[in-house]
Amino acid sequence: MTAKASEIDPVRYEMFLHRLWAIGEEGRMTLQRVTASPIVSQGGECMSSFYDSEGTMVLACSGHLRFAAATSDAIKSLIQWFSQSPGFHDGDQIFFNDPYVAGSHTYDMMVIKPIFYQGALIAWTATSTHTADTGGLLRGGAYEIYHEGIRILGLKVVERGEFREDVFKTLTEQCRDPQYVALDLKAMIAGNNVCAKRYLGLVEKFGLEFIRSAGEKMIQDSESKARAKLRSLPDGTWVARQYVTTLDRKTRKAVAQQLLCAMTKEKDELRFDFTETSPQTDTDHNSTLPSTRAHIALALTNTLFWDVPWSDGKMRPVKIAVPEGTILNCRFPAACGAGPRIGNVLVSTVCECVAKMIYASGRVDDVNASTTGNLEYVGGPGYFYGGHTREGISVAQGLYDIHGAGMGAAPYRDGVNTGGHMNIPSAGISDIERIEMQYPFLYFTRGHNCDGSGFGQYRGGLGSYRIYLICGSQDCTVDYKPYGGLAQGGFGLFGAYPTGISSMRVMAQAGLKILERVTQGDYPEAQAIRAGAWGKTYHPEGVPERIALPEGSLLVDYVAGGGGFGDPLDREPQAVLRDFGRGWVSRETAERIYGVVLDQEGKKVDETASANRRKQIRESRFLEGKPPSGKTTSWKEDSRGEWRTALRFHAVLEIAVDGRQPVIRCRRCGHLFCPAEENYKLHALRRVVHLKDFMPYSLPTGEPYIGEYHQYFCPGCATQLQVDLYSPTLGGEPILWDTRIQMTA
Repeated sequence: MTAKASEIDPVRYEMFLHRLWAIGEEGRMTLQRVTASPIVSQGGECMSSFYDSEGTMVLACSGHLRFAAATSDAIKSLIQWFSQSPGFHDGDQIFFNDPYVAGSHTYDMMVIKPIFYQGALIAWTATSTHTADTGGLLRGGAYEIYHEGIRILGLKVVERGEFREDVFKTLTEQCRDPQYVALDLKAMIAGNNVCAKRYLGLVEKFGLEFIRSAGEKMIQDSESKARAKLRSLPDGTWVARQYVTTLDRKTRKAVAQQLLCAMTKEKDELRFDFTETSPQTDTDHNSTLPSTRAHIALALTNTLFWDVPWSDGKMRPVKIAVPEGTILNCRFPAACGAGPRIGNVLVSTVCECVAKMIYASGRVDDVNASTTGNLEYVGGPGYFYGGHTREGISVAQGLYDIHGAGMGAAPYRDGVNTGGHMNIPSAGISDIERIEMQYPFLYFTRGHNCDGSGFGQYRGGLGSYRIYLICGSQDCTVDYKPYGGLAQGGFGLFGAYPTGISSMRVMAQAGLKILERVTQGDYPEAQAIRAGAWGKTYHPEGVPERIALPEGSLLVDYVAGGGGFGDPLDREPQAVLRDFGRGWVSRETAERIYGVVLDQEGKKVDETASANRRKQIRESRFLEGKPPSGKTTSWKEDSRGEWRTALRFHAVLEIAVDGRQPVIRCRRCGHLFCPAEENYKLHALRRVVHLKDFMPYSLPTGEPYIGEYHQYFCPGCATQLQVDLYSPTLGGEPILWDTRIQMTA
């Protein structure tokens, strides 16, 4: 840090920091008031942020965090390419949306504005939105970036303060609904105008030299605080493996892909290695390297660096290795329209490693299970629509009920039901009345999804589900994905399950005649639709990238739930009873997973039957679980005295010492697994449960599940310690060594 930055007045600095944040929020809210996109105005997928004269982010505000991380790359590229010709001038605003330079896909649009003071470029501000249409193929059909609409490396839409109608019209007229995209573009310009004007007001108030020094201090403070937090955490390596599925164009079937994250923390640095991640695809199911970096920054901001100033400085201690040609670093010109879907699972994978590292530091209040796992068992109709509304207006493609996802459980509480979207602190769920104005839909219900989150001592927050009818459109279409037979994204912590069991999309050919039944008070219900009581359920042959939704199509869709925390058998029976009474857990799940038996009326817990049921479940763990190494311990020495906790890295497990080599030990029963430098799972009881035996129903296509849960139990007390998802079709090490803590004297 320079002398001027280090000597800055702390009171004035805090005043500047909070005012700059307020200005960014004003810019974001201005954008949301002008925009036409439901995803922006309601969903909150937008951002206002500030950068120094060289393009380093000084501060991001509470919009979509991946935008802020990506825009730094865009500004630095603009400086490199266009400083001489055409140059940057006071009043310019530059449009940009190339995902191979910055952002996740062409739908991530940004407008960047240089800020001048007394003729000199002193800073940049930028606004970003997720716009529904870029004029390319409708979502799902692209297999090259050229199919995904306009891709602009930098084009002045405002020049020297003059709005360029030629550029504006050229951009918007390539899209299906020019007025829609036009409002989005003008919204970003309006947000920048607010931010730039208010920023210059701060320059007038505090002086240019102070502003520059304060911006430098924000970046340096961010780095120093990030490094200080890392130094307070234990050194070690944490590994997480999660899955996604997409379409194999040759076989027209689902193909699985893995994201394997190895995170190593050493002193004040954090390294990520994604070497074993699957190769890129010939679909749009890929992430560019800028998108991957932005999502990693997002994940760390969510969980580890939430209390560190949101500038580029926080990422300076972070090193990232991603092989080219993988789904996390696809080669040009691969399509990447589904980059954010990959990104969501990437965020979840990174957060799993980070959550376990934070727990090992003792900061249990900062720990959450999965909050950004993608939709469970993704398959069937998606949520990127096409066609026209009943008024003949082009449909706004994306529908963002997904922002009503369940949040992950914590060490002392359940996750928040339909709590939001952790990628976007200011996210909101779409309003049903506005949806029905902008889409050819009639909603019958939207509610909490029973059995829709990870089971545990503390369950994950429930996601939502919705039932809706296509009404008033003759050309509605939607993207379509094969049923992959594999839970996608999400993680549970320390014995909990990553996802629920009830999120299987379904559609039926119901016809508008069902409205007569509705007027008589007979409303469609998910299980009845699945059973064919509201029309023939169907799926298309050959797994097309998009399908038609004829008027009268009835659909059931689901939103992700959060992961759980701890062994489900440790859940308080009264909590299970309350969830049953609210319709949040089924009687079958209460008994099968939680070991809680309810009376016939569902009003009370049958305590005797529940105690017997839990005893049976624990006995089955002893009988069916086998240690992979063939023995339940590799510790061969007798204890010399009392065991002392050296580090608690798990809700039940600890690294303990008695004056000699550290050992992994169960805190409940005292069972000794192995020396601390070994993988305890080799000596735990492991039971492999195929998803076909865990899920309550088969895939709609009749195809097999391709995943299995590896459940690990303590050999001494049968506590469930970990539930790992594994797909044998992709290979890799079945027994994942997820925690490798380096113990020091």
